[in-house]
Amino acid sequence: MVQANQFDSKKYMKIILVCEAVFPENKGGLERWMHWLGKSLSNCGYDVTYFNSKLITEMRENVKYKSITNRAWSYTQKGKRSIFRSFVFGFKLFSNLLKSDYDVVYATQAPIISLFFINAANLLKMHKKRILIVEWLEIWSLNYWQSYLGNIIGTFAFLVQNLSLKIGNIKISFTNKISMRLVKSNPRSEILKLPGIIMEEKINNEIILKHRNDIIFLSRFIEEKQPILAIDSVIQFKKSGWQGIFNIIGTGPLLAEIREYIISKKAESYIKIYVNISDQEVKEKFTSSFVLLHTSRREGFGLSIVEAAVQGVPQILLNYDENLSTELAIVPDLICDSFKFQHISDKLKEAYSNQEKYFYTVQNWLEKRYPDLLGTTSVSIIDRRIRSILG
Repeated sequence: MVQANQFDSKKYMKIILVCEAVFPENKGGLERWMHWLGKSLSNCGYDVTYFNSKLITEMRENVKYKSITNRAWSYTQKGKRSIFRSFVFGFKLFSNLLKSDYDVVYATQAPIISLFFINAANLLKMHKKRILIVEWLEIWSLNYWQSYLGNIIGTFAFLVQNLSLKIGNIKISFTNKISMRLVKSNPRSEILKLPGIIMEEKINNEIILKHRNDIIFLSRFIEEKQPILAIDSVIQFKKSGWQGIFNIIGTGPLLAEIREYIISKKAESYIKIYVNISDQEVKEKFTSSFVLLHTSRREGFGLSIVEAAVQGVPQILLNYDENLSTELAIVPDLICDSFKFQHISDKLKEAYSNQEKYFYTVQNWLEKRYPDLLGTTSVSIIDRRIRSILG
């Protein structure tokens, strides 16, 4: 954990974090990172407020959480963001920022429309120098926007995204691809490529090599994560004679559909769903798994990928353009260039048959790369940069 700095109380700075969702109510990697970032900045000596849309208004680990909407954020039934509610969140941000005293706003890039409202509020409070930091975990391509929202709305959203890339005093990224896109869009802006968002400084050295039979899927139950594709891949793999359990862990709008699909395939005996289980229970599922099957079409960093590695578990990833977890390159041999379940099944066979090989591949990666991706380093850089501007 980042240690508190000593400085003059007159320079006691106020930071507002902006993120719709909140951990642990929401289980995604972004929510966990924002929760950890908030308490880390508080430990650095900042007064931290977390504007959210999850109906969470309370003090948590020295961070003041404030819900600025009357309705909790969630995905639509189709597993997508609501455009209307994104505008509502933006309007509420604008209103609350005008009434707030702050030195820094640290905002996530989604929902993108909120960045325009934050920027407008900052411009109207020009009597005091302020910093707007925008964290970009993902920047979607035109093709991805069109597949997400349709050709017309998707094209418009892509153009709005391009405009939003200009907003902010500092833009933050954690991957090479996003950093390059930010530099291309903002050749004169300050871009900070930070090491990573890994929150545990110590690696579990007690993980031992052993034969494992199970498979784990850990993600939101939304279309982009492709849980049905994962199920089809495991069903195909089952035909090779594999005897184990496929543990699907998460929650989301596709939960009912996933359950019905498993029943329709008569796979209930070896495919199990776990909703909102504890971190300890997740670790227990990792210890019995020979691979993490991660069929996501997009990923901003790949926190769950690293967490699997810490538990000695290699990962099967799909090589989509928006899947930035492939940059981690933990187990390159298990990155699948084909997105068909038959080929993913072949990767499952490869992972199952070569457990010793991939166990040591993961251990070597942890030894070489893990220390360079720590969130503590990222927070220290953020802290130093803020103080250099406002101190």
